[in-house]
Amino acid sequence: MSKNILFMKCIYCLISIMFMNGLSVHAQMKTKDIYEYPVKPGTKEWGQFETIEKRIAALQIPDAVLANISTEGLLETCLEFPYLTDILFCDNYQQGFEALMAEFNGFQELIKRHDLTNVLLEKYQNLSVDINNILLQKEVEQGKFTFRHFVLEFVLTQDVVLKNLNSEQDKQLFLLSFEYNRIKKNYSYIFSNLNDLPTNLLYAKKVMSDPNFKFENTELKKTLLDFIQAPTSVDQRIFDFIENYISIEYK
Repeated sequence: MSKNILFMKCIYCLISIMFMNGLSVHAQMKTKDIYEYPVKPGTKEWGQFETIEKRIAALQIPDAVLANISTEGLLETCLEFPYLTDILFCDNYQQGFEALMAEFNGFQELIKRHDLTNVLLEKYQNLSVDINNILLQKEVEQGKFTFRHFVLEFVLTQDVVLKNLNSEQDKQLFLLSFEYNRIKKNYSYIFSNLNDLPTNLLYAKKVMSDPNFKFENTELKKTLLDFIQAPTSVDQRIFDFIENYISIEYK
């Protein structure tokens, strides 16, 4: 089965389960203050909303909760947002992420948190443990897991996060990304091409911020700039070259 077919299959399963049963908190999550959405997909109340706009309005986190929820709880709440797949339905994934922020106050608050970088890295480094748990789950749950991980990694690529990395965190992030590239290849029957994109974006941003990097040609530089501004699929051969450069820098 090709990775593209697998990706579409996972997305189909993900959307189906979201609108039939609602997104569920993974069993391994121990965060106590995750916000419980007052309406969930598949319920009678969900179907009573006249428009999607009214449904999204009902999903907003109350100000009192937003002011007190931990960043860990807020991150998990955002990853459980019933319309998380909206990130897919724009011209590129950066536009999709900005659409999520525009429609859900949880993402708006999350991106402002001063400890977001630490929380993201802590959650990111748990992939090795999480993957062992998800292998025992059904295919639909595996699709949900890999899609959530795509969103998590995409948040990690945001400029507001990257600029707050200290040197130790910067190295930690890139070393983890190398390890997870290996994991994704080993479990390619779960992960899809979509899961490669945040890593490619992370590497592209690192290269563009390095004054010592010498571009082979102007076309490569333009390709990376275009990809950063509007991240979608791009020739993987380019990122094999970039990944080699990054791996040398962080070996």
